[in-house]
Amino acid sequence: MFIDKFTKMFSNRGIATGFGFIILLMLIQTVLALWRFNDVKTEFVKVVDVYNVRMQLVQKMRVISRERAPILFSMVSTDDAFEIDDLKTEFGSLGSSFLGYRKQLVATNLSAQEQKLLDHHREFARSIVPGQRRVIELVEDEQYSAAQDLLVKEVSPNQIIALSKLDDLIAYESNNSHKAMDKAKKLFDTTRRDLLLATFLGVIISIAIGIFVSIRFSHFIKTLKKNKDDLEITVAERTKDLVEVNKQLQHLAHYDVLTGLPNRSSFLGYLSQGMKEMDSKNKGLALLFIDLDGFKSINDDYGHDYGDEILRQVATRVGETLRNDDVFARLGGDEFTLVAQNIVASDDNKAVKIVADKVIEALSQPFDVIDAQCHIGSSIGIALYPSQTKDLDELISFADTAMYAVKRSGKNNYKMYESSMS
Repeated sequence: MFIDKFTKMFSNRGIATGFGFIILLMLIQTVLALWRFNDVKTEFVKVVDVYNVRMQLVQKMRVISRERAPILFSMVSTDDAFEIDDLKTEFGSLGSSFLGYRKQLVATNLSAQEQKLLDHHREFARSIVPGQRRVIELVEDEQYSAAQDLLVKEVSPNQIIALSKLDDLIAYESNNSHKAMDKAKKLFDTTRRDLLLATFLGVIISIAIGIFVSIRFSHFIKTLKKNKDDLEITVAERTKDLVEVNKQLQHLAHYDVLTGLPNRSSFLGYLSQGMKEMDSKNKGLALLFIDLDGFKSINDDYGHDYGDEILRQVATRVGETLRNDDVFARLGGDEFTLVAQNIVASDDNKAVKIVADKVIEALSQPFDVIDAQCHIGSSIGIALYPSQTKDLDELISFADTAMYAVKRSGKNNYKMYESSMS
């Protein structure tokens, strides 16, 4: 009796309406999923194609600024007129490249804060141009001592400050990249929730109509079950795709794409954590600032494909020399850092010197690249924590200063930071 009433209640028209509602729900779910996935894709493209492009442009500007500094030191250290002319030409060429990258950066529609940071660097850079020109004029007048004095006391410190202002812009772009990834993650979570909710509703409605269908159309139950299984497989596949996208975003944020080494952001985190751990162990650490010698000429002579392969091989070779608790990172261009932990002050820095010697030896060997054999070297500046400083930024600055001292004294060597270098 109850079954007959239930059967009359659900006529063929009711069946059609029920199945129509299920089809509509599935269409809505599909449209919603496609819309959400498109948003996630947009955020991913924004991270890779916008923020990373800006960061790369700023890093190129920083590399050029760093390359210009030793040119002035080379200029005041020689009395060869032809060499001075070549150095002036190279100095001007790098300046033109810098302006070109800055123009490309401005063309990416910077935000107000990004434009402000860039303007701060531009204003400061303009203020040190007269000093740079004065150094060149003194060299042309063969007043080398005065040129060197002006370079060391005024121009070089200002160039370091200008680099720090570019670092501020790099840090800001990195922060924007993290924010965009967080937004993509939220979209992922929302999409997963909506898909699960739509699936849940679809299952409930399918069960309700399945009761009636099982009484009158037993064969139709199999069809519903198959649709349900297919729907769950689709949801699982899409969820897996979103998880993979999120992993890729996380990797791009913390590791260098070319070498697979930790990037600047990760390096700063490792260094900060290492300083805290050494404090708890009553030990110290050493920061090695590594700059490749002769790398620019390889790019100029052979092309960037050769340069990229050199960087990958550098990461492999140095990685093979590391101790278990050492961290090797790439800051950008041909700049690398190495954090050597568990340094005991009483060992007269023997452990640090051994690490530096191994790195120099590894990078002094020929590099077999594609169809050529290339040679480079490495200039390494070393600063110690906490014996020389307990400040992270100052530790980095000391190591960078010591590296420049190696560059000036002949390259392919290492130096411990001394206060007389600053």
